[in-house]
Amino acid sequence: MIILNSIKERGILKNPILYVVLTLIVSYLSIIFSGVFGLFYGFMFFNVFPFSDYLLILVELSGFIFLTLPVIFFSKVIYKQPLSSLGFTKKSLLKDYLKGWLYGAAILVICVIIMMMFGVVRISKLEFNGMLVLQFIPLIIVWAIQGNAEEVLARGFLLTGISRKINILTGIVISSLFFSAMHLGNNGLDILPLIDLFLFAIFASLLMIKSKNIWVASGFHAAWNCFQGNVFAFPVSGTNTGNAFIHVTTHGPSWLSGGKFGVEGSMVSILIQIILIAWLYYDIFIKGKKRITDKLDF
Repeated sequence: MIILNSIKERGILKNPILYVVLTLIVSYLSIIFSGVFGLFYGFMFFNVFPFSDYLLILVELSGFIFLTLPVIFFSKVIYKQPLSSLGFTKKSLLKDYLKGWLYGAAILVICVIIMMMFGVVRISKLEFNGMLVLQFIPLIIVWAIQGNAEEVLARGFLLTGISRKINILTGIVISSLFFSAMHLGNNGLDILPLIDLFLFAIFASLLMIKSKNIWVASGFHAAWNCFQGNVFAFPVSGTNTGNAFIHVTTHGPSWLSGGKFGVEGSMVSILIQIILIAWLYYDIFIKGKKRITDKLDF
């Protein structure tokens, strides 16, 4: 409480530069909190239930709730902001989430089809049975938790906070750099995956600005990861995520096939995201006559 009172008394939140520094520190602390409590959560879970690779995936992804909780806490306690400031709007919640989910699934499938047309991705086996279907349902839920957690931190907290305090451009750049840095420890990370992560962050930022809530971006993020890892069996940002309906093999150069990082390491994904960014930029800032140097107004 002493620290919180000091922040208020010294007017740190009123100074744009100090605001950005504090917000980045709070974001980093949220990640540390998530890691510590995620480990504890996993330890306690497997003290009760037998270990399996499938349950491990469920625990790791559902553990992202420990990233969402501190962001909400800090937002309410330090910044005195309602949940709506993070994009948690009630209006069209389910509709917008499902819309984002369908967009994410469709764009991922389009990327895979293009990669197959280039011959760098081939289907090696199709697998469909009752057990896989039953296992897929919980995966949809935990991918929703994981996708929403990263969106709440990077877009709901960082993007909107900095965009309201300084301007939209600054918010997009800083939040996108932070989102990219969150994945620096991932397997298979190289220059192309890093560019892809940065572009995805820009795209998700524009998606949130367009929709004025967290749900569309969260749905897109969740479906992209779910389809990439548990429909097509690609690594998700360098991480293998268990069984899938469609087993694939990659061939040719990693810059086209994605290599060990998954679809996100492919030039196909990069080009698709550049197109999506250009379309959203036109829709928001040219057609919508909004300036990127304006402050966020929602």
